[in-house]
Amino acid sequence: MDEDMQDIDTMNSNNEIKNETKLYGLIAEYASSNRLFVMFNKLIKSKNSDAMMIPMNIREDDFYFTLSNMKKSHVNGAYIALEYQERAVELLDETDEFVQVYNKCDFVVRDGERLLGTYLEKNGALVGEALVEEIYKQFIK
Repeated sequence: MDEDMQDIDTMNSNNEIKNETKLYGLIAEYASSNRLFVMFNKLIKSKNSDAMMIPMNIREDDFYFTLSNMKKSHVNGAYIALEYQERAVELLDETDEFVQVYNKCDFVVRDGERLLGTYLEKNGALVGEALVEEIYKQFIK
């Protein structure tokens, strides 16, 4: 990474997590080095929204356990990194047409104890800041 991540404020506007804060995970083997959560939290803070994305470094052998247990967690949803997008599909309770067409899921929302999945990237059509804006528009706003 070119930019020093320590210089970027990645928290919500109050730099705290409250009971009402919407929490989202970024599930990847090396989530801490994925810039998506930094961009997401920067956007959230600029919009003064009470939400936050937290990087979750998840090994391949822990992916199934992590995502399936999200149903009973306080996490509202998660971005799924490329390495787990195909595996995520089998754990979903409901999918949209994009998941069905591409057989990949890159964003999951928890609805009670159900996981609802979508595929926003559509094989590279939506990446970086555009992807972050779409996540915000669909799931935070």
